[in-house]
Amino acid sequence: MGILYGMVARGQVVLAEFSATQTNASTVARQILEKMSQGKNDSNSSFSHDRYIFHVKRTDGLTVLCMADDASG
Repeated sequence: MGILYGMVARGQVVLAEFSATQTNASTVARQILEKMSQGKNDSNSSFSHDRYIFHVKRTDGLTVLCMADDASG
């Protein structure tokens, strides 16, 4: 199905988000964002939750997060 949820944030401030499904993706994404904010370095990470994968990329303080189902990778 592709990307089901996307979010862009600077620090803890969510600048934009979109959800194509009715899930708790926003809540999980904010928990990930909270944990990721402890480090200041640029990074790439992936986290699994239920049958979804959250991909996170942080560059220059800007965080981009997307969620896809595990079949999409």
